[in-house]
Amino acid sequence: MALPLESPPAIEVLFFGGRDPSPGPNRPKEWSRNLSCERWDAVAGSHRYPGEIKPPPPRGGYVERFTMVCREPMLRPGLRSPLDGALLGALQTSTVALVDAAASLRPDLAGSTWLVEVFVPSPPVAAKLAFATKNALMGRGLSVSDRTPLLAAGDVEVLTRMPPDEAYPAACARYFATGSLSNSDALLAVVSRDPRETIVHAGICVAGTWTWLR
Repeated sequence: MALPLESPPAIEVLFFGGRDPSPGPNRPKEWSRNLSCERWDAVAGSHRYPGEIKPPPPRGGYVERFTMVCREPMLRPGLRSPLDGALLGALQTSTVALVDAAASLRPDLAGSTWLVEVFVPSPPVAAKLAFATKNALMGRGLSVSDRTPLLAAGDVEVLTRMPPDEAYPAACARYFATGSLSNSDALLAVVSRDPRETIVHAGICVAGTWTWLR
């Protein structure tokens, strides 16, 4: 049912931390600015946070409702690098977006076994990104493996001397040539191409051919 233009969406706040995220006498603006918030509609929110966000009524409603989900960072600002902070602040949404892009680009890979590799400077952040990406792949009903493709020491030595735009396609070709990836595998790699960026890029490796997603 279409909503009349004069009926604005209703916004609720669900703050995982027990405090209202809005600035106030006991909540300084600096604290509120450091929150990480996402807006969810009733359908997506009730699936992502069952029991916390109510699903829409069976027959719909007169007002479209959204829930603002906010989280307080565990570490105070400045303790993480800008890249780590940006990646962890949008971990769920960014990994789901990457997987959606991969699935849309290559719908023919629905029956493949997906592997995930993450190349970012921080090993703990890489582990979190890999876990979230695998969860997003499984959320689409895809087969996911924890197996990691391997290269010989000589290959690694050569690849580390190459620019990132050349190294990842070359690594993909070597994975397939050495049998580390088979015809039934699809590798989704999440990579940092430039240390000055606060975003990551991603590519798909299939049968020795590399394709950048972004």
